[in-house]
Amino acid sequence: MVANPDKMKKRILLLHTGGTIGMVRDRESGVLKPDLFYRSLLEFIPELSSMAELKVSIPFAMDSSQITCRHWIELARIIHDSADKTDGVVVTHGTDTLAYTSSALSFMLESPPFPIILTGAQKPLGELRSDARNNLVNAIDLATTAIREVGLFFDYRLFRGNRATKSHNFNFDAFSSPNYPLLAEVGLESEIHQDHLLRYGKDFRLWDKLDNRLAVLRLCPGLDITAFEPPADCRAAVLIGFGAGTVPLLGGLLPARVREWRRRGLVVVLHSETGAGRVMPALYESGRALLELGVLPSLDMTFEAVVTKLMCLLGRHDDPGRVEQDFLRPLAGELTPA
Repeated sequence: MVANPDKMKKRILLLHTGGTIGMVRDRESGVLKPDLFYRSLLEFIPELSSMAELKVSIPFAMDSSQITCRHWIELARIIHDSADKTDGVVVTHGTDTLAYTSSALSFMLESPPFPIILTGAQKPLGELRSDARNNLVNAIDLATTAIREVGLFFDYRLFRGNRATKSHNFNFDAFSSPNYPLLAEVGLESEIHQDHLLRYGKDFRLWDKLDNRLAVLRLCPGLDITAFEPPADCRAAVLIGFGAGTVPLLGGLLPARVREWRRRGLVVVLHSETGAGRVMPALYESGRALLELGVLPSLDMTFEAVVTKLMCLLGRHDDPGRVEQDFLRPLAGELTPA
């Protein structure tokens, strides 16, 4: 399928939030610094004016490592409030936490009526051999199509936003989707894979309450876990184990701690350090022991999807049982049902 067969200009809301794509290099130090370069956007890419009717907004501009729940809420509200004034949204964002933001928005914006495409760059737009121009032009082009979900575009590929993860710091193909196929590919023509897209209902709904009271413990051989204790007000914990879902059981320290967390009402999720494949704890003794304690497997979700989904569900529900129930079912195409 060729993207955007309709030649009429679509209304595209372009939200710039910072990141390398909008930075300039300091001439003296050589360090990259944020810059509100969209003031001269058409100077860099004059053809954008013929692609769409662009409305540019800069809700904030910062290094993406500084992004918090407050920024996700702000973006989600802006996008939701623009529903009757735009045909698509593009968000430019730093690459380091781009997959977290795309995952969060996919859970916060239910059944979007238009494409919401996030993108960034490994090199600033104004530099030689920058990937920013390609990523931005193609993201805007895809935002004029009939896609109705949150996507992440990078290096000629469109990923589902909550299936993508950053997998390289310096290559132009910096993102991958280990457990779900591409939504679209851009070559001489743009091919949209219709059978990979979500089929949403009609009502566009905003979920703008997030609760970040969760803790993350990454296990490794030889680790003394006695020092790990979620804060008193913590509502969820994510254990990052090995392979398909194995953890150390010798000495009984980990099961005892998990049992106590469950007694306190914490939602406990078992994830894997392995990015590709499915977490299946029942295959091994240690994994089965955690399942018997009520620990939830993360199935084939990315880590970014796991933590942002938990924040969203904790914001929706006071009852941990409701959080657990919704965690194991797909909300925005983030997991493959068993």
